[in-house]
This record gives sequence, structure tokens and C-alpha cells, in this order.
Amino acid sequence: MSRTTRILLSLNLVAALSGCAVAQKVPVSTDPSGAVVYLDGNKVCEATPCSVEMLNDKSHLLTIVKDGYRQKDIQVRPVQNSGGGKALSPDIVTVRLRTPDQPDISDKDSAVGTAIELGTEVLQRVLKDSGLGSGSGK
Repeated sequence: MSRTTRILLSLNLVAALSGCAVAQKVPVSTDPSGAVVYLDGNKVCEATPCSVEMLNDKSHLLTIVKDGYRQKDIQVRPVQNSGGGKALSPDIVTVRLRTPDQPDISDKDSAVGTAIELGTEVLQRVLKDSGLGSGSGK
């Protein structure tokens, strides 16, 4: 290992242990692949899979976009690692992209919205079948 490489590794280790911001690469993959990735609003990857480099001293927003699929936003936050330094979490991002007609049950807002839509449809059908729905004249 060259002297320059040893010095750089030592500086990174000191920075990590002292709590200073250090760049961390976070692998990003999607199913299907080929999505564009934005970091805090700036395009950083033309097509997944890729790695996104970000500082580990603050929270970041990864936005994943692919034509014909729903946008997916992932919050990446700094956490204390076992050595006392900071690391980003999640440290690996793997996302299954959904088409607009596919419910995303891992997204609480989407799951609740889907349940409300289904419940409303069922209620309208019951009211219509019982003659109490709108347009029945009762």
C-alpha cells in the first residue's frame, strides 16, 4: 500500500471516529432496474443499480423515478454506529417499484387510501343493492 493511500485511510478513520462528516456510498437497486435516482433533489444516477455517495452527518432524501411506475421516496438518516461514529441508515436501498394500479402495502398512506377506496366501493354496492343508494328515488 502506498504512503498516500495509508495517509488517506488514516484521515478517514480519524474523521469517522471523531464524528466528522464522511462520504458514504449507499448502493441503490430497483425492481425493475433502470430507475433514475435523485439525492436531495439533484440527479445522481441515470439508471439503477448504482451507488450514491452522501455525507453521513445529516439526513437525505433519495427519490427514485421510472416512467410508468410510482415515485418512491426514501429517507436516509445518520445513526451512531457501534464504533461511536456516524453511519447512514439504511446503508443499502432496495426498492420494488409499483405501477399506479398496484397498491403499495408497505406505504401506510397508500394502504389506508386503498382500504378506504375499497370500503367506499363496497358500501356503494350494498346501498345500491338495497335500494338506498343515490338515484333510487327513495
